[in-house]
Amino acid sequence: MSYRIFYHHGAELGLATKVAKGVLEIDNKAIAIKSGDNSYHIAFQDVEDVELIRLHKIGRVIRLKHSNGTHFVSVVRFMVGQFALINFLATGRVFNRIQSAVIRPDLSATGD
Repeated sequence: MSYRIFYHHGAELGLATKVAKGVLEIDNKAIAIKSGDNSYHIAFQDVEDVELIRLHKIGRVIRLKHSNGTHFVSVVRFMVGQFALINFLATGRVFNRIQSAVIRPDLSATGD
């Protein structure tokens, strides 16, 4: 499944942050973010944390921490320049899909 998104690769996201348009694709093993010449492939096993946050009470954004940094992603209805109308429900569905697919280590197997 693919979704039209805006994204930011960096540690923080705020109202003044420059974001890029792109497409997010999810398969059984990974997430792919594609935007022009930029492409990010994030395997679910490399995801350290995924969180659904509210961005300044204007919409939902997924914070995806992984071995190569942090991505902020939101599904958009439309985007003109740096103005985007976020698809609140679709962003929640993408978050649920990613969260359910992330491979978590079995913490009970520590041997203590």
